[in-house]
Order: sequence, then C-alpha cells, then structure tokens
Amino acid sequence: MSGVLRVSLLVAAVVVAAIVLPRGGAATVPDAAGCPGSGAFPKVSEIEANRQAVVCLLNAERAKHGLVPLRQHPLLELASQRHSDDMVRRKYYEHETPDGVDPQMRMKAVGYAPPWTGENLYAGTGIEATPVRALKGWMESPGHRANILRPEFTEIGVGIGYESPKPGSTDPGAVYTTNFGGS
Repeated sequence: MSGVLRVSLLVAAVVVAAIVLPRGGAATVPDAAGCPGSGAFPKVSEIEANRQAVVCLLNAERAKHGLVPLRQHPLLELASQRHSDDMVRRKYYEHETPDGVDPQMRMKAVGYAPPWTGENLYAGTGIEATPVRALKGWMESPGHRANILRPEFTEIGVGIGYESPKPGSTDPGAVYTTNFGGS
C-alpha cells in the first residue's frame, strides 16, 4: 500500500470518527432541518432541549400533511415522563406497565382525560437513541405514524428516560414516551 493511500485512509477514518463521535464520545446524526439538537444523543442535563427537538420533528411531519402543530401540555408531559422513567427503572418496554396500567389510565391519573388519546414509544441505544432516529422509527410504523398524523391530536407530552429499558443492557440509550391528546 502506498504512503499516500495509507495517509488518505487515515484522514478519512478520522473525519468519519469526528462526524459520528463528537466530544464526549456520544454518537450523533445530522439534525433535521429547523430542529436543533434533533440528531444529538439525548442527555439528562438537556431534557428540555431534547423534548423540544422531538416536538419540532413531530410538528415538521404534521406540517407536511397540512395539520396543526401539537402544543405541549404539562399533564401529558408528566404522564409521559413517569412512564419513561418507570420503564427504565423496572426494565420493561411496553405500553402497559407490569401492573396492568395502560396509557389512558396513566393520563387520567394525572388529570388528563380528553376524548382522544394515544401513545408512541421508542427505545434505542447509540445513534439509534437520537430524536431523529426515534422519528424515523415512528414514521416507518403504521400505528405510530397514524398517531403522529391524527388530526384530532392537538396536544403532546414527551417523556425521555436516559437509559435502555432492556434487561441486562449497559449501552447508553434512551426511551421515549409521547402521549397525545385532543378533542
């Protein structure tokens, strides 16, 4: 192998590593247009920015289909955050808790009970834990996509647990719960 080719390969490897692994070693993907931080690995210290990135991505999808943007609702956020935290703490990944509590029961328990409610979940590790990848997963799933694009939904709460909910996983990850509501 020539010296020039070897140096070129080394430079290419460094450039790729710089794109994928920025300072701190956390994986990223490019942000979606207009949604700052949407390609970054979520961090506990940046929970509000992480939530804003998710809401921005969801509203960008809704705008493509002529739908009104979702407004953040504090009760939906509370129900969502509690569920994400619970999944991480008890190491499960389901809409229904191990105790049999479903999304509507959780939303009602925090005082939110409009006629229309729905929930999307997403979990990933590494770059798969970024908001951009969460949106990609939801949009590729017919049921999740339907929730995002349901005209009756006008409000949202985003909860993010900052570990993988999978038993035995030690990889850095995140689990997202988005609770939707509307009349």
